[in-house]
Amino acid sequence: MTASGPLPDEIRFGRDGRIAVEVDSQRVLAWQSAPLRLQETGDAIRAALANPLDFPPLEQTVVPGDHIVVALDSDTPAADMILAALWDVFAGREVRPEDVLVLQPAATGPASPTDPRGALPDDVADRIKWRVHEPDTSGENYLATSASGQRLYFAREVIEADLVIPVGPVVFDPLLGYRGTFSVLYPGLSTSDAITRSHGQGHRELEPGDQRPLRQLVDDIGWLLGVQFCVQVVPAAGTGVSGVWAGGPESVLRTACEFLDTSWRVELEERAGIVIASIQPDAGGHGWDQLGRALTVSRNLVTHEGRIVLLTDLDESPGDGLSLIRGVNAPADALSMLRSLAPSDLLPATQCAEATDWARVYLLSELDDELVEDLFITPLKNEDEVGRLLSLPEKCVFLENAQHAFGRVETAD
Repeated sequence: MTASGPLPDEIRFGRDGRIAVEVDSQRVLAWQSAPLRLQETGDAIRAALANPLDFPPLEQTVVPGDHIVVALDSDTPAADMILAALWDVFAGREVRPEDVLVLQPAATGPASPTDPRGALPDDVADRIKWRVHEPDTSGENYLATSASGQRLYFAREVIEADLVIPVGPVVFDPLLGYRGTFSVLYPGLSTSDAITRSHGQGHRELEPGDQRPLRQLVDDIGWLLGVQFCVQVVPAAGTGVSGVWAGGPESVLRTACEFLDTSWRVELEERAGIVIASIQPDAGGHGWDQLGRALTVSRNLVTHEGRIVLLTDLDESPGDGLSLIRGVNAPADALSMLRSLAPSDLLPATQCAEATDWARVYLLSELDDELVEDLFITPLKNEDEVGRLLSLPEKCVFLENAQHAFGRVETAD
C-alpha cells in the first residue's frame, strides 16, 4: 500500500498489540501491509501438490517402499498442514509411516522447534520420525567436492533417501538474496564447519537477485542430491501463508520470488525521516533474528540520523554477538570484532550494529531498559511515547511484519 490509498488507523505488532496511528497522509511515503493470507490453506496446499509446476503430480513419483525425507525449514508457516497433505499423497501410494523422516536443520536460536506432526492422524504421527539435525553427532556422509574445493558432507538419511522433498519459506535473505528450495539443505543439514563457514554479515548493498556464491553453492548441492520436487510458501502476517507452490525447484523458486517481490518489496524515491517497523511472531518465532531483519529493511529506507521505531514484544536474551556490542563505545566499533569472532548470532548482531550506527533506533519491547540502552537503542515504555515520535514533522514509512520485507531507495547513497 502506498500513501495514495487510504491509510489504516492502527498498526499491529507483537502477539496482539495495536497502536493507533494519527498522522497526516501527506507525510506518509508508504505503508507496507502484509499480503492477504490464504483462507483455505489446506486446500491450496493440496491443489499445489496435485498441479505442480513443471513436474508430474507427486503421487506419480512415489512408489511403495520409498524412503522419504521431508527436509523441513524450521521457519515454515503452516508446516503441519503441508506435512499432512504430503502424507495423504504418500498414504495413497502405500508408503509406510516408518519410511518417512521429517528432518529439520540444526537449530541456530534458543527456541525449541515445534513438532510439525500435529495435523497428522495420531496413529500416523507416532510412526513418522521427526528429528532436528545435530551436526557432527548424527553421522554425515560425503556427497561431493564443490567447485571451490570444499568437501560436502550431509546427514546420512538425506544421501540415502529415495526421495528428498525440501519444504520451506521463500523470503528475502541477507546472505542468499532469496532463501528457499535448496537452502533448507545447506548448511543446516551438513556439518558444524559448514555452518560456521556460511556465517556472514549480509550483503546490504546487493539486490536479492544478484549473484551470490552461497546461493550458487546451495543450488549446486540440490542438483548433486538429485532433488526434483519441493513445496514452498510465501509468508503472510504472523504465521499465515499468502501463497504456496509445489513442483520443480527452479520453476517454484522463480514463481515464488516474483510473488514475494510483488507482496513484500518496498521501493521509494526518497528516504524517510521516520520508519515505523512492527514485528508479529512468525513461524520462526519472535526473537533477535526477526528484529535484525526488520532493522536492515528500516536502515535501507531511513535518512542518516533519522529515526527507526521498532514495535515488538521481544523478550529474548541476546546472544554472544549482541552482548559484544554492549561492551563497545560506539556501534561501528563492534563490526570488525563480530567479523573476527563470528558468533552464532553474527547476522542479527551485525544488523543491529549497522542500523544503530546509521540512525537513531527506538524499541518497544519486554526487555530490560538497561540492556536496550547498552545496545545503543532507546527503549520505549508505552504507546504514548510512540505517538510522540509519530507527531514529529518528518516523512514516514510504515512496515508491518517488517522482518519479511525488502526495502530500496532509488537515490540511495
